[in-house]
Amino acid sequence: MSPVHQPQNTITRQDFLDATGASDPVLVVIFLRGGADGLTLVPPTGDDAYYKARPTLSVAKADAIGLDDYFSLNANLRPLMSYFEAGEFAVIHGAGTEDTTRSHFEAQDTMEHGGNSGSGWLGRFLRARPGPPSALGAVAIGTTRPESLRGAPGGAVMQTLRDFSFGDDDPDLIERLARMYAVRTDALGKAGVATIEAVNRLRKIRACEDPPANGAVYPSSKFGRGLREIARLIRADVGLVATTIDLDGWDTHFVQGRLIGSLMRDLAGGIDAFLRDLGPQSRRVTVVAMTEFGRRLRENTSFGTDHGSGSTMMVIGPGALATGLAGKVTSGWNDLAADQLDEVGDVPAAINYRDILGPVLQAHTPGVDLAAVFPGHTFGTPTAT
Repeated sequence: MSPVHQPQNTITRQDFLDATGASDPVLVVIFLRGGADGLTLVPPTGDDAYYKARPTLSVAKADAIGLDDYFSLNANLRPLMSYFEAGEFAVIHGAGTEDTTRSHFEAQDTMEHGGNSGSGWLGRFLRARPGPPSALGAVAIGTTRPESLRGAPGGAVMQTLRDFSFGDDDPDLIERLARMYAVRTDALGKAGVATIEAVNRLRKIRACEDPPANGAVYPSSKFGRGLREIARLIRADVGLVATTIDLDGWDTHFVQGRLIGSLMRDLAGGIDAFLRDLGPQSRRVTVVAMTEFGRRLRENTSFGTDHGSGSTMMVIGPGALATGLAGKVTSGWNDLAADQLDEVGDVPAAINYRDILGPVLQAHTPGVDLAAVFPGHTFGTPTAT
């Protein structure tokens, strides 16, 4: 098991640009809503206490892929293994927030607001970036804007690119606006020109089939379709900076074994197809998967698990390198002995999720004011309990 240590910002924005010639890095935030069971996603197959606590729900070593001498990757997440082997995938176990309510609403609220109930951490990050915001700098895939994007400058909510139109795509209107903004040299003029350019790119990409590239096959699910739309936005170069997408269904109180396998396959298959589809452009994309809390160590009498505390956070791409934790499992606990668990006997949230996001955001936008993004949070070295 890898020791926890201070993340190092080892990759810069210029590294991203040099790698691809692209305009900007892109952050993709996947929220696993419902409280994903980190002990099933990345089970501690080297700990007998795990098997004693979960006589029916534990993951057998034969159904997992060893990551080190203690942790394994659930075989349903196999498509992600190549990124781990390439040193591009960071797995953080025992991640979470300071919230102790074990309430979905409260825990998600705490995580998405990130220290300020009036706005979301991702919205504040976008506001803290230099330069005028792009009309499509922030995109939420779904039907509503998540709390993490509250306060974001501009942005859009869509399920598909067809949901986004501008003046009913009236070419005469778009041309008149383009001429109006072109004569302005201030920030509004620049933002207007960028918006018109983004609209024109979207019109072109909506008009073509644009099939997935590089043999990528997305899951035939809402999540898979959403990731495909994100890939299309990135290829269209519309100025996308950050995007969010949810994968629901992780509240596995009942018959967890029957439900969670398909969720993991959807998650891993979607991420792998997305990155394959992008090809070289994937080098400027960081994927973060997070959840409001984990599940209890002991299974319940309904062959499920109840709300716990710490869970698993995953980072893939250049941002994983920035954390200094790529290519290994970093845990906030040493084993499942009683002195390593929280006050009710569960995996603790020993690593604050903001300490992982901090270096990811700094690599994305060097010099960004993290105090403005996560007010009141003191960044430090995560330490194992």
